[in-house]
Amino acid sequence: MKRTNKSRAPARRPSTQRRPVSTGSGMGAKLLIMAAVVAAVVFGVAIFFKVNTIEVQGNTVYSAEQIVEASQIRQGDNLLTVNKALAVGNIKAALPYVEDVSIARSLPDGIIIQVRESTICFAVMTDTNAAWLIGPGGKALERIEPAAFNEYPHIDGLLIASPTAGQSVSSSSPTALSAVLSVMSELDGTGLLEHIRAINVEKEYDIVVWYDDRYEIKLGGTDEMAYKIRYLCAILDQLSEYQAGTIDLSQAAEKKATFQPST
Repeated sequence: MKRTNKSRAPARRPSTQRRPVSTGSGMGAKLLIMAAVVAAVVFGVAIFFKVNTIEVQGNTVYSAEQIVEASQIRQGDNLLTVNKALAVGNIKAALPYVEDVSIARSLPDGIIIQVRESTICFAVMTDTNAAWLIGPGGKALERIEPAAFNEYPHIDGLLIASPTAGQSVSSSSPTALSAVLSVMSELDGTGLLEHIRAINVEKEYDIVVWYDDRYEIKLGGTDEMAYKIRYLCAILDQLSEYQAGTIDLSQAAEKKATFQPST
């Protein structure tokens, strides 16, 4: 009998594929580390970055204590989370003479508040016979006694509506108000405003300004006001400190100006 050769099944080779290794424990460790780092940072910020000193610069009208109080920034506040915009708004709302504010952090524990205040103001009457001081930009600063009107540089020929301190004034004569603001703005830009004793806008086409106790300055209307004020500066530079009189700039736009000395 012939033997039948039975074919043998090939031997199985061991699998070379690796089973996936679970990474859950590794990710958990990383998350724990990250959480610990964040917690450490938060703890460090809370503990080490606290407001300790608050310095005020540029103030002459208000005391440093008044400005700090108005800012509502307190010692012990978190330095890095101080809301500077809110503090600026608080100061401007509470202190009308403050025109501009900037606040900066000074690491590791300081705050610096820089202010610019209105140091020049003009008295003006309201349509209810009250007297107020306003700044060069037309902001109401504070109410004064009407009897003190002439003790301040003042505005004649203009009545304003009863204002709110810290807010811009308004008037039933907007043209006259605009004329006043135009004159003050141009004079303020040249440094002459501190010498002005009175501004008269009873006639808007015939504005008159009194400079110290020396010059009556006729400006005419509000046209070419910037040019007229530059022209005025040039004239004042040529006059001696002993001269006084009338400077007529009402025709300055036509390159005409006159000076009439006092007799």
